[in-house]
Amino acid sequence: MSKSELDWILKLGKNVPIIAAACDLNGIWRGKRIRFNSLEKVIKEGIRIPLSASCVDIWGSDLEDSPYLFESGDADGYGLPTGIGPIPFFSNKKDSVLLPLWLFDNKKEISPIDPRHILNSICNKYKDLKLYPVVAFELEFYLFNENKVRSLNFDSPEFTNVLSITDIENHEEFFDELYDLCKKNNIPMDGVSSENAPNQFEVNLKHIDDPLKAADQAIIFKRFIKGIARKHKKRATFMAKPFSKISGSGMHVHFSLLDKNKKNIFNNNTDLGSQTLKNAVGGILDSLKDSTLILAPHFNSYKRLRPGTHAPLNICWGYENRTAAIRIPGGDYTSKRIEHRVAGADANPYLVLSSILASALEGILKKIEPLKPLTGDTYQKKVIQIAQSWDQAINDFEKSKKNKNFYFETFCKVFKNCKKQELEVFNSRIENFELKTYLEEI
Repeated sequence: MSKSELDWILKLGKNVPIIAAACDLNGIWRGKRIRFNSLEKVIKEGIRIPLSASCVDIWGSDLEDSPYLFESGDADGYGLPTGIGPIPFFSNKKDSVLLPLWLFDNKKEISPIDPRHILNSICNKYKDLKLYPVVAFELEFYLFNENKVRSLNFDSPEFTNVLSITDIENHEEFFDELYDLCKKNNIPMDGVSSENAPNQFEVNLKHIDDPLKAADQAIIFKRFIKGIARKHKKRATFMAKPFSKISGSGMHVHFSLLDKNKKNIFNNNTDLGSQTLKNAVGGILDSLKDSTLILAPHFNSYKRLRPGTHAPLNICWGYENRTAAIRIPGGDYTSKRIEHRVAGADANPYLVLSSILASALEGILKKIEPLKPLTGDTYQKKVIQIAQSWDQAINDFEKSKKNKNFYFETFCKVFKNCKKQELEVFNSRIENFELKTYLEEI
């Protein structure tokens, strides 16, 4: 830990909560509170933590069929610092410190179910080829006043208010503090815009040539947004579809590729882009069915993926076409890139980038040709669709041979089991609407 990091922690006070935590499969932080006096030791040596911590379901329950539970005696491994360093955040309206970790076994070998390790393994394949992905996240979310959350009618139709500067001005203090916190932590927060619904916003992070760092920044950024919202008596949600009749929230990823000379190999100084770009698109589209579960991992995710919503439905691509799953933006040729529009804001940034980069690399290496790019309203085209239900996405993921080539085999098994367990919980519940519909009518 550097002297400057120690100094600002001391300014917060020795009693400030310090949380050492890693991200689980769902992108939720799991970890421990540690004492200030232990911080330097933990940074140097890590902490003991059950490896099963990263493979629990959305409610934090153990997976019934997990190789890291009873099969191994629920053994501890190591949570080692990621190198990001201690960072400030807000918990229950108090200043706190977060120490990000990733997980290793007792021999300090990587945990194959840690999402950060999964992404890192794919980044290493690019490095071996002397290729360097440049990526940027666009994150959408809703921001509510705390005293109105309980009274929200999530089924009622609402007016849209796209690109409203008034909406942004109404949350000016929130965004000022978010910019300030990001600047202090070298998170490249860029523009803010209001989206297609009241109190829905999109924040862009700038492009960087380190995908692992970009995913670190995205997942910490989400934590910042939620923490600052609480501090300002607001609530932020990255739920994919909190309202049934207005816009859902996505996680769009922009991706270009540099060679060893730092030249963008997606650019050939034409509007169409290079053959390498087309092959990358071909690989992404060819794997999209297999990877939908990663991009839309939750029960609610599939309420966002509907026709006419600016959320993708068909496995297709197009130039400057926001109705397509994969869009090639226009503009400066030197910035020629792919925009991947499928993932919801509820997805895990590490796994989303893993899916995009793994499938793009396969397309490049195997020279996969994409189908013809589509123009106009792709919702009206007769093309193959991504899974329209959670259970179908789980089946597609489980049957996929590609996923077993892209990711660690243990991850494929555990992620599939996690989603099956969550699905079973939802399927076993009887909701109020179901009772109102059937209780006395049949």
